[in-house]
Amino acid sequence: MALVLLNLVLKWCWLGVNELAHDEPFTMYWALRPIGALWTMLGTENNPPLYFLLMKAWGMLVPLDAAWWRIPSATFSALAVWPLYLLTRQLGGARIALVAALLFTFSNYHYGFAHEVRAYALFTLLSVTSMWLLLRNSEGRMRPWIWLAVVNVLLVYTHFFGWFVIGLQGLCMVLPELRTKWRTYLIALGIAVASYLPYAAIFLSRMGHSMQAGTWLDPPVPEELYNMIWRWSNAPVLAVGFLVVIAVALWRTRAKDLGMRLGLLWTFVPLLGMFAVSFAVPMFLDRYLVYAAPGFTLLVAFALSEVFVDQRVTNVLAFGAVIGMALTVQPWQDNGRHPSKVVAQVEAWNVPQQTVLILPDHYDLTFAYHWDKGSFLSETSIPAQLAAHHIHPVAGVVPEQDVHGEQLILILSGEDRPAVLGSLRARYGTVDAVEADHKVWVYLFRK
Repeated sequence: MALVLLNLVLKWCWLGVNELAHDEPFTMYWALRPIGALWTMLGTENNPPLYFLLMKAWGMLVPLDAAWWRIPSATFSALAVWPLYLLTRQLGGARIALVAALLFTFSNYHYGFAHEVRAYALFTLLSVTSMWLLLRNSEGRMRPWIWLAVVNVLLVYTHFFGWFVIGLQGLCMVLPELRTKWRTYLIALGIAVASYLPYAAIFLSRMGHSMQAGTWLDPPVPEELYNMIWRWSNAPVLAVGFLVVIAVALWRTRAKDLGMRLGLLWTFVPLLGMFAVSFAVPMFLDRYLVYAAPGFTLLVAFALSEVFVDQRVTNVLAFGAVIGMALTVQPWQDNGRHPSKVVAQVEAWNVPQQTVLILPDHYDLTFAYHWDKGSFLSETSIPAQLAAHHIHPVAGVVPEQDVHGEQLILILSGEDRPAVLGSLRARYGTVDAVEADHKVWVYLFRK
């Protein structure tokens, strides 16, 4: 319990150090919509409903400030340390479990999701809990498959990749020590599948769309495998050190310990599997591998305990690893995202009746939140509210009717769109440009 309290204290701090950005305004806006509108949106988005429903309930209690909206994610991330500790203790004892818990506690990677209004911290908590429930020794009157089924149902309604976690559980059943868990696993799987039938059409539709139309990601390069380990390890020197420790421990023990073998499966099957699949359907992204990161923590903790025969040496090494993570964790660090500067730049250049275009159109929620938080509470749609002030989100091609007047402001977020810029430059003689936020440019075109 002390580990949970430590995580709560640390992860509830600095919740407001970064502005609401990326997909956070999307989560907040739709959590505030009527349930019918929310459900319609979910039919065309890669987001199951559970986290949105939780945030809808939370949004009724708190103001529209980033720190308040990040409290649930910080809490979910803090709670995840407890099933991780219990699982590792069952496999290797209290000392190894403490090392794993502290490595998790001081991870910049997990802090990032703890301070984000997205489902990834909840997904982490449910992933670790489901692995613990599958492996734990049966206790109490409740049959073990009941709890596992409940958590797995919550898992797949939190993120589509929850099915990857359930598949990983099935793969773990090939380990000789876990073959007695097959019945528990299969019953829980059947319940999860049955419970998902009402949502199956949406799931299959979104999966089919991603496979046919592709995703917004590019196929990864081999370097990304190391970069992912780096993200899980806080710093390059720790990443290299952990990989060396794992390699030496495997050479010494031949992976005879169940904890080592479980950690290897939990870490490298998702890591290498999603890397390989991403050449066909790109999905290799740090947040999509959040369910594999606790497996890496468990693997490192076991490797540290087995890299040397002398227990005193392994204790010193484990202490050094925890200190290294503690010294490199930076939850207070600014992530460099400042959408408010985009709004400030537009306001500095704007004059009455001047047209402002937002490209791509999905940046409109981020802009609207920092332009006027109250816009998220209005029954009027965001595009309609923005249009009343001559601000127009555009999907990809700038409509002719939106290009008029002596001046035009363009907000360009993300990927470069030279065709759009070339078209506007051809219509206007002068252009000023400012990178107001990371990869978000504001252009002022003048005749």
